[in-house]
Amino acid sequence: MASAVLALWVSAGCVGPRSGLKAELLTVETAVGTFRIEYPSREEAGALMVRAALENAGHQLVKWGRLHEPVTVRVHPDHKSLERAAKRSGYEWLRAWARYDVVDVQAPETWSPLSATQQDLNETLLHELTHTVMYQAAADLGGWRQKKIPGWFREGMASYTANQGYRWPTLETLARTLEENPSWEPLLRPEPLYAEQMPVAYGAAHHAFSFLVNRYGEDTVRKLLEEMSRGPDFPGAFTSIVGLPPEAFLRDFSRYLRLRGFKGGRLLHPSPDALAPSEEQSAPEEPAEAPGS
Repeated sequence: MASAVLALWVSAGCVGPRSGLKAELLTVETAVGTFRIEYPSREEAGALMVRAALENAGHQLVKWGRLHEPVTVRVHPDHKSLERAAKRSGYEWLRAWARYDVVDVQAPETWSPLSATQQDLNETLLHELTHTVMYQAAADLGGWRQKKIPGWFREGMASYTANQGYRWPTLETLARTLEENPSWEPLLRPEPLYAEQMPVAYGAAHHAFSFLVNRYGEDTVRKLLEEMSRGPDFPGAFTSIVGLPPEAFLRDFSRYLRLRGFKGGRLLHPSPDALAPSEEQSAPEEPAEAPGS
């Protein structure tokens, strides 16, 4: 049970990853799997907050699957060290970064402009840990980057799981913003927007994933992850499980957004020309290391 979490303190006596600092180790067992918290000795208070966040997240994550491999959560003493670990720079909003079996997080007392509350950290780590559960449900350590999971699905699933819709633009605001900035492609090419227009990129992902769940259900997401674990990449698995290519789904969502289908009006059946993909609508190539925050 998640309420019966076992926390074991162990002195690691080793060099902390990428920091050059001696690290301490805290192991936490949760409903979704095992976590190992690595932290500098002086960040013990932050590590305890991280432990509480992991305990909180476990029972919420298990609906997507269980971890096959332990996940190491590394607590970094400041923002610069987090950016070095994430290999990202200029992302002032960044507080954590996830990969298959590692999550890097900035020590909560160094968040700015205010130190993180426990609720802030709970929400952030629930978002990040959704990435690790998704990656491990879809692939093994050697294959997760080859699955071509697009940004809108990665970030949308994490934001949906962490109930972060309140952070992003509403559907109406998003629709207006994209009308005013027709060159922005937050679903097909979100990377250029992450640094300067993060709410637009994450908001579009959140709403697109919510549209997917509302239309097809959470069970479809679970089946999609399971299908990827059998071998297909995301486009192939999506087409097989959902019944249409991801590009067609995104056109449906874009039309829903553009025509304000969320206001309850009836959408007219599109013409065949409206359904034909354009060059701009082709799926982008996955970056070498997918964003995890």
